[in-house]
Amino acid sequence: MSEWTFHPSDDAEDHFFIEGPFRGEDLYAHFGDYFPGNSRAVLYPYQGTPAEMDWKDLREIQLREKDRLRLPGNPTSIGPLEHVLSRLLAADGCPWDREQTPLSLLRYLLDESYEAGEALVAGDEAGLADELGDVLLQIVFQSAIAESFSLATVVNHQIAKLMRRHPHVFFEKVTTTKADIAKQWEQLKALDPPRTYLAEWVYPSLVWARRLGKRGIVPSTNIFTAVSELLEVYIGNDGGKLEETLADAAWAVADVSRQHHQDAEWSLWTRLAFFSQADNNFS
Repeated sequence: MSEWTFHPSDDAEDHFFIEGPFRGEDLYAHFGDYFPGNSRAVLYPYQGTPAEMDWKDLREIQLREKDRLRLPGNPTSIGPLEHVLSRLLAADGCPWDREQTPLSLLRYLLDESYEAGEALVAGDEAGLADELGDVLLQIVFQSAIAESFSLATVVNHQIAKLMRRHPHVFFEKVTTTKADIAKQWEQLKALDPPRTYLAEWVYPSLVWARRLGKRGIVPSTNIFTAVSELLEVYIGNDGGKLEETLADAAWAVADVSRQHHQDAEWSLWTRLAFFSQADNNFS
């Protein structure tokens, strides 16, 4: 197989080509499932007139030496998914998809992430692959309808971030320990531009509380102080079981709330929400 070739066109649209010689049957066997059958490809004979064709007719063509076939979209990585989504969002696409907004898709982004986590913890690899695909769809969907960025922006930003936070791999070739790497990660993360926290209510309450705690925001109540001090005693007595201690403490809170017909998650969430509306008065 020839390598993918990148050809920027006059209108700055990215085109992707296969160059002959190839049998259509061989191409379809390898790439037939990449795009919907009614997607449009273009055949460029070496000496002849370009002709559009349906992708499903790929097996009927023969690419001779120097002939080229322009694919419907980027065939690499998530390119086919981008192509399918662009078809759904087109004027003649899906009415439901076309009316979605970033906020209307939020519930699906959260739901699919939790479902992927469930499959992972359950050890269901086939299920995890499927659920990760659903999460990926939400990332591509959000990027496709965003006004100020694209999927390329998301990917390039993440590449730059990973390289910036791994100088020991990409820049400074030094041997370091896992502890050093973790400390370095936090130091480099702290150098990122600060963000305004306007919608932290979207997080589960324990995640939200942890984020506030990292900024030094905790309640000054007697209950918070007493429970914190008690936990420190247990952790100090058996530091080797830190996660188990914290898990049992959280479980105890959940069970006590059940006994009193309350929901600990909701109680903490509303407490944090009240704080957010009370001009940082958390006494």
